[in-house]
Amino acid sequence: MNLRRWTLGLFLLLMPLVVADQSAVASPGYLNKTRSPAFAASPELRPRINFWIDVFTRYGQHEVVFHHRDYPSVTFGSLSFEAEAGHMSPRQLERLKKSQKTAFEGRVLGAFKYLATGASPRNSLEQSIVSQMRFIPGGTSKYQKVVREGLVRGQTGIKERFADAIKRSGRYMPLLEKIFDEAGLPKELTRLPFVESSFDYKAYSSVGAAGIWQFMPRTGRLFGLRITSAVDERRDPVEAGRAAAKYLRQAYSELGSWPLALTSYNHGVYGVKRAVKRMGTSDINRIVEFHGKRQFGFASNNFYPEFIAALEVYDQHQKYFPGLSIEPVLSFDQIKLSNAYSVPYLTKILGLSVDSLKPLNYAVGENAWKGRYPLPRGYVLKVPKGYGSRGDKLRMPEPVVAKKQAPPVAKVARTSVTKASPARYYKIRKGDSLWSIGRRFGISVNQLKTINRLGNKPLKVGSTIKVSQ
Repeated sequence: MNLRRWTLGLFLLLMPLVVADQSAVASPGYLNKTRSPAFAASPELRPRINFWIDVFTRYGQHEVVFHHRDYPSVTFGSLSFEAEAGHMSPRQLERLKKSQKTAFEGRVLGAFKYLATGASPRNSLEQSIVSQMRFIPGGTSKYQKVVREGLVRGQTGIKERFADAIKRSGRYMPLLEKIFDEAGLPKELTRLPFVESSFDYKAYSSVGAAGIWQFMPRTGRLFGLRITSAVDERRDPVEAGRAAAKYLRQAYSELGSWPLALTSYNHGVYGVKRAVKRMGTSDINRIVEFHGKRQFGFASNNFYPEFIAALEVYDQHQKYFPGLSIEPVLSFDQIKLSNAYSVPYLTKILGLSVDSLKPLNYAVGENAWKGRYPLPRGYVLKVPKGYGSRGDKLRMPEPVVAKKQAPPVAKVARTSVTKASPARYYKIRKGDSLWSIGRRFGISVNQLKTINRLGNKPLKVGSTIKVSQ
């Protein structure tokens, strides 16, 4: 007999016991007395918040809990693959998970199909479904909707990832709290990266969002972040934190409440405004728990409840993760660059290694670390404590080292630089700009434009321009 199939069958028989156990483990009506009343958990959202607390603290990376997509607190059981993870390859494990999840969802949907006919429950699974969904109006139509819209969903736990996030948060949390306090914003908002990125400083999403605050490029630039070939300040927790504070302040001024402002972080300000207008209310509880057509998708509908769950877990992390040690806050000095400098030049002048700078400057891209692009003027370089005073050595621009030129050849087309006359010429390559060419040959952009009569014309790859008079 297949052991997993036998275990699954036994689990379904014991379903009422499992469901009861879940409600007992979930957090009660917790409220940190120091928390702003603006972030109090309402009774309407409490079941949904408790579900996310369980996802963050009870279920691990090899466990899947099955639930109702519209009402996550309505659960149908869980599967654990902990034992298999110890001896299976990732590919084998993923294949097993997929097949077992499909089988489990099929069993649950089968129960819903039966209940949708109006028949009485036949077993513990069907009894559990009826009991848990009593608060949802609609008679048998609510069961039919689950089948019709495929509302059985599997959620993988992130217990390990959330514990790591709490550890990492110590590096920057005090700095972020200071930024938000100076901006006149509640410190609770600094917990948002738990939901957005698990405080993963190198996080990139599939749609292009980056850093612990998960800014998209356009939004990042809109709120003052520098995004170039050399640096991407979305990945700098401090600079992106300032941008997030600006965003949230603006969203709050437009939407009038922190729950709506936080939801807009996932759904956009205008998307939230549309939902408020359609629903005729700005009460997040009524919008999220509405029994009719949903105004938000799954992620946006659960964004604020997840945030409150993250607040509670962080506040009580010793309860959920006993003995967890939070990393100490990073200590560093800052040097605002008065000119553009390459990393090799900076490390030479400051007497620092690249390895000592990398953990402090997540914004710097790999090509800049290798010296292919200079760090731009105005970039705030973070250096180990005690090295900030060495920034005085960087008052002057980085010297331009003339590159040894190849011997002249007859045809200009076969070389990048040639002496066709007393003036020197350069063949334009892909990726060149007037700034990079001028820096290479020690000539300003304005001079290049003047001697080549360029005006605002774009550079053409393969053409040649004068790089000296």
